[in-house]
Amino acid sequence: MKKYATLARCAALGAAGYIFVAKAAVAVTLPPRDPHSIVTIQLENDALSIPSTDRLYTSGERLGYVGPTGMVPGFVAGLGHDLFGAGVQRLEIDFQQQIFTPTNTQLYNPNPQDRPYAGQLSARFSLIQDTTEMRSIVGTAVGIVGPASLAQSVQNGFHEIIGQTPNRGWHYQLHDEPTLDFFGGRIWRKDLATFGPVGVQVLPQITGQVGNTEIYAQTGAIVRVGQGLDSDYGPAVMQPQLSGMDAYTPTQPFVWYVFGGALGRFVAHDMLIQGNDFRSSRGTGLTHLQGDLELGAAVIFRGVRISAVETIETPEFHHSAPAFQYGSVALSVRF
Repeated sequence: MKKYATLARCAALGAAGYIFVAKAAVAVTLPPRDPHSIVTIQLENDALSIPSTDRLYTSGERLGYVGPTGMVPGFVAGLGHDLFGAGVQRLEIDFQQQIFTPTNTQLYNPNPQDRPYAGQLSARFSLIQDTTEMRSIVGTAVGIVGPASLAQSVQNGFHEIIGQTPNRGWHYQLHDEPTLDFFGGRIWRKDLATFGPVGVQVLPQITGQVGNTEIYAQTGAIVRVGQGLDSDYGPAVMQPQLSGMDAYTPTQPFVWYVFGGALGRFVAHDMLIQGNDFRSSRGTGLTHLQGDLELGAAVIFRGVRISAVETIETPEFHHSAPAFQYGSVALSVRF
């Protein structure tokens, strides 16, 4: 009899657990479907910061496309639901180039302890899955570093157009090497307070990546103040910094917010600092513990989102300056 009583209690606990899970599933609320696509053009550059510089992470350009909700291949949609549960899904495709240089760009033979010249050209494919309180992201990136990234041509060509001297040490850049990375993360959206029509939100985030470009895990949050905050999950910046991605759905005609945030990151590997993975090249010692501060603002009007972000970074490699900063601007259009 005791055996059957124990089995009955286990069954009751199991039923209670099932009911709890079912209620939790029902409690998940989904945002409305969005039939619009979004195109984003973004520029990140140390020349956009104050003071302006021309070193380290010196330039990034990105063209992004987000499809309408529901326009996701069946096997990708199934993967997202298996990983994250219920949610409204969209696909994002980005093409981007990032350029990195040493501190002193006028040396023909750069300091071996400085950051090496490097460029990366990549395509990123992301699945974005939303509830009203949470955004989940999983994706992969394929690309190439080295001369094939066209970093030298883009940077020195631009310097020639604006009448600046070229950077002289590109002969020592990383060699051509393909890259493959897998990344994922989650952003939560929590209301903190309201002051009449103005709201305050916190956006905690965890993200990570594994691959031959970079292996890292990070966590952080931004706090923002404004109106129409449920329209997005924060502005887009190039990873690994805090990023809400390009997907947004305006909840009112005019949306605005200002924000500030911080993150901490453990980096186990970074080819763009340590040098090529499979060939001998210039490289320097990686600082494994890194952090960033972000300040910025964004507006959405008539479906157009404009954002500006200033990022301040702690040292990424040995013998680096105490801090470095750069600016980011992005223009997104819904159609």
